[in-house]
Amino acid sequence: MLVKEDEDCFDIKIADLGFAQKFDKEKGLDLVLGTPLYMAPELVKHERYSEKVDVWSLGVITFQLLCGKTPYDAKNLNRIN
Repeated sequence: MLVKEDEDCFDIKIADLGFAQKFDKEKGLDLVLGTPLYMAPELVKHERYSEKVDVWSLGVITFQLLCGKTPYDAKNLNRIN
């Protein structure tokens, strides 16, 4: 049972370091890991990418938190392309 004073003490943390890679800004990355609904277009197209793909994923998560659904309704990677 929550006590009134406990209701304001929630900390939300989003972290998954299981896919963490060393990143070189000169070379970029081309490793594709993750959930397709949260992937930037560069990842879906298997192109080299930069840290900006993380901003895309954050935008998708923010959209989902605000709207209650993902911006794309697809069950697999082929439907997203």
